[in-house]
Amino acid sequence: MRDLTDNKLKELKRELAERILHLAAFLDNCFDSGNEGELSNNIVRYIDDKPLHLYDEEYDQIDLNKYLIGRSLPYYYDYAYNAICKRWVDEDVFDGFSDNNKDKDIFKEFLELTNPFGIVSSVGEVNWGVWEAKNKRPVQRESGLLEMSSLFNARRKLDFDDKVKIADIALLTNMIEKSVRNALSDEGENKLQSADGEHIEKSEALRWMRGRKSGFRETTFIDFGKDKLPEYLRHIDIGPFIKKRLEKFYDLGDSLYSYPDAAKDLKYSGHKLSSILDNIDNLPIKDTHLIAKVIQVDPAWFTEQVFTALFPEQMELILHRKEIEYNALPDESKTTPIEVTLTEKGIKNGYIDIPAKFSYIFPKDSFAERATGTPGNPIELRFGNEIRITEMRVKSSITISPRARFGGHFNKVINAKPGDTLRIIKVDDRVFEIKHIPSN
Repeated sequence: MRDLTDNKLKELKRELAERILHLAAFLDNCFDSGNEGELSNNIVRYIDDKPLHLYDEEYDQIDLNKYLIGRSLPYYYDYAYNAICKRWVDEDVFDGFSDNNKDKDIFKEFLELTNPFGIVSSVGEVNWGVWEAKNKRPVQRESGLLEMSSLFNARRKLDFDDKVKIADIALLTNMIEKSVRNALSDEGENKLQSADGEHIEKSEALRWMRGRKSGFRETTFIDFGKDKLPEYLRHIDIGPFIKKRLEKFYDLGDSLYSYPDAAKDLKYSGHKLSSILDNIDNLPIKDTHLIAKVIQVDPAWFTEQVFTALFPEQMELILHRKEIEYNALPDESKTTPIEVTLTEKGIKNGYIDIPAKFSYIFPKDSFAERATGTPGNPIELRFGNEIRITEMRVKSSITISPRARFGGHFNKVINAKPGDTLRIIKVDDRVFEIKHIPSN
């Protein structure tokens, strides 16, 4: 089942929204016209067509899909963390995947511009990423986006350059740089060959990383031009996907991306079809079946992709309806055991996903604060002979989960199967026992 609750990506989106909002506030401060927020509101209204309550710091006001940099974030994320590269993505959206644009990276430039030491005269009590430590020196707040950008660029060098650096290999293998450097003086297959002690030939870097047990993954390249349909489409995928299918079945016509015959079959004007291809938000959801017929794909599959892109939270409810109970509201005054059904994906990844309606059983302070990154106070989970000290996290509006994983216990100790039940019993204020109940 498609995972719509990628917590890390959501955290990165929040950080990007913060940076956009703080940049707007900074510009407003620089060019103050006497009306607080007027300039930044004009900038944002030009994109979002709505006023921005700038100094309320309501980051969910920012619709990232309306911004080029926001639409590109899932691609940077997929490439950096999931080792997935989509060859078809326009260079204006996903720079760097061509020899001509090797040194151009608008996303990285934006992060550098809005980095803590670049903008500190903004909104809020804590300006983006900077505060004073006890020694009165400025300390940079950890940035998930900068971490992602570094990993993105390391992978890009590996895929498109002839050589990589020691630091790039360290990022791609999740190793410390010192350990990688030690391999320069190793022997046999474990030795990392380098002519200057800093740069590594691409083929040698790949050979060495393939031999590590570090979780390194080679890049998978995806091309929508192939007949096989992708597993799923993100929001920004859908327009280019439709284009590729139209290129296969229709003539382009006199104007770029007009496809007059396709527009006729859809009963659209050429302008309307172009607007849909440029921005999926313009796609009439009532027409998904018709569009699927024109581009010759399964209507049910295509409709699910569009609805998931446009209404992710609502689709999450639908896609997870068999895994989560919604009928009876819990009696929060009771501390009776709660029961959770294991899924194939949960067993594979070691997660215990708990319906959010059972949040009351756990101490409120055990949940990590997503807005500030403050960790939750630990609780103790007893699962057979295993004891884990962990915090709780909110994965989505649907589920909560302990941060600790139990993949080894699920797969090697109790041989869990989808449909098995976990009974979670509160034995003390911060201590919980987990019992496994096989489904048959």
